Amino acid sequence: MAEVFRAAEPRTVGEARTVVIKRMLATLATEAPARAMFEAEARLGGLVDHPNVVKVLGSGEQDGLPYHVLEHVPGMDLWRLTRWLARERRVLGIEIATHIARELLAALHAVHTAVDEAGKPLGLVHRDVSPSNVLVSMHGQLKLGDFGIARALLSESYPQAAAGARGKGKLGYLSPEQVAGQATDRRADVFAAAVIAAELLMGKPLFSGSSELAVLLAIRDGDLHAFEHAAPTLPRPIAEAIRKGLVRDPDQRSPTARALSDLLEAAEIQLGHPQGDAPARRAALAGIVLEAMRSRSAGSGLVPAQRGTDDDSRTTDHPELVYRVRTSDGRALGPWTYARLVEAVTTSELGATDEVALGGEAFRPLRDLPDIFRHLPASSLDERTQRYATPAEPDHGYDVGSGGVARALAQVLLERDTGLLLFEQGSVRKEIYVVDGTPEFVSSNLASELLGEFLVARGVITRGELDMALAVMPRFDGRLGDTLTALGLVEPVHLFRQIASQVQEKLLELFTWTHGRGSFFRGVARPPSGFPLGLDPWRLLEEGIDRRLAARVEPELDDVTLLQSKRPAPRGLAAAPLSAFARQVLDRATRPTTYAALAALASEGTRRDPRRPRRELSLLLAIGALAPAASS
Repeated sequence: MAEVFRAAEPRTVGEARTVVIKRMLATLATEAPARAMFEAEARLGGLVDHPNVVKVLGSGEQDGLPYHVLEHVPGMDLWRLTRWLARERRVLGIEIATHIARELLAALHAVHTAVDEAGKPLGLVHRDVSPSNVLVSMHGQLKLGDFGIARALLSESYPQAAAGARGKGKLGYLSPEQVAGQATDRRADVFAAAVIAAELLMGKPLFSGSSELAVLLAIRDGDLHAFEHAAPTLPRPIAEAIRKGLVRDPDQRSPTARALSDLLEAAEIQLGHPQGDAPARRAALAGIVLEAMRSRSAGSGLVPAQRGTDDDSRTTDHPELVYRVRTSDGRALGPWTYARLVEAVTTSELGATDEVALGGEAFRPLRDLPDIFRHLPASSLDERTQRYATPAEPDHGYDVGSGGVARALAQVLLERDTGLLLFEQGSVRKEIYVVDGTPEFVSSNLASELLGEFLVARGVITRGELDMALAVMPRFDGRLGDTLTALGLVEPVHLFRQIASQVQEKLLELFTWTHGRGSFFRGVARPPSGFPLGLDPWRLLEEGIDRRLAARVEPELDDVTLLQSKRPAPRGLAAAPLSAFARQVLDRATRPTTYAALAALASEGTRRDPRRPRRELSLLLAIGALAPAASS
């Protein structure tokens, strides 16, 4: 959004002081939301006055471009310092690492509790707490900077700024709720500060992976194995305090920066660390910063590693790979592009026994080409599901036309089952892998439901960008998501959410099927390359039923249809998160009751949803808690 300069500010008395000028880019200055954000940043930053926060000294405009004047912090950012330490194979030590963490938390407390000129809380959330935004001066002082994406809950005063705010931030320091696209508050900043504290103590990144998407998945799932591996080498009180800030659920996390700082202070008291030695720790930190600044390695060799390849992957100068196919029944296919080959494998046009040759090379079994083999539907590789056509083979069977999709998902959910739900409608085939009753991965053999087509249809990428990505996808192990992020075509967080949306949409589309069959194979494992959805299964079931009702593929219940609570109740029903209305229905329907009488219960509350009665009753029918009286 801006370019940054170091400048000398003339003063009427004494020497000019060094300041930092942050000037908005000309390409963005004409965009009203971006300009409003930039101007709000100066005002909001000026309202935060704390020794651990970079001061906003003033603002103005020159040649139509707004700018901020910021405090200059001579030293280096924490990102560069930690990488110098890693290069030198050194660690900060418990006391200095804890000191930095508490200084950072003090800065965040000041940000979160800032008020406007009238004393009204601003409700600021930094949203980009990462080592590159934490400055450490040569005097050992720590300063939190860059409010470029700080979000004020002042939509009335700054509607354009609020509208222009977008989810940004360094990947490894996003909170699980940010990754999942959920509401974000100051607890996200607390999580990021805890990540930084953990990394300072460990001497290495907390969340890592083979790609940006792998890092985001680790954050979303709260994968703390790296910290737990290092925890035995740390003082237990310190490790326990850090864990409080790293809790995946924000409701269970340390609620404020001050609360986490207090935990660290209590841990240090328990360990017998002196509380009045902040000047000594600051002096020790200053010595480390000065040493790093003098070192040649602090000024070179510390450029962030670029993911992907060393050359410019955005160009299409590389010759496109051409494949020939020899099927198990003797047919010769091709020449095909890589994208056409992947589509054929994904849609089951080709199978594991077919052979592929690249250019003039010899034919090789498809299973010997990992980047292609990984696209085969997982069920085609399982001994049981290869024989899915045998009626006796599945553990359960379902008629899709009579609401079998909802019943199948409800059954595995109530029984907390693990396995594969396989649905077919003609040649269309969808696979849903569930773990403890929750869908974790969905695949489809429809070409229109491939990730690339989904992204083009939603306007995330263009057709040309997809073609470019598919052309170089073999260089990224056949992973389209990693290819798109490496080429810079889609931001990792945005892509992560689009993938989750895509696989959810594949599942919800099942609810609109008018015919077909479903089968459940207990114990079939989710494919290792699967993308876990992180869905709320009950909400998903309700959305699917809503989708089915909206498509009018479910027979309407007549007003005089008799319904009755099923006795005995299905296993797991007591623990199901049913609404108060649903519980009311079950209490009322102990004996045969008309649909109209049960639906009328929904109108007894102060808020009425016209579709609620049908949705709730359909849900109760799907989970087997309610049944037509004639069949009870």
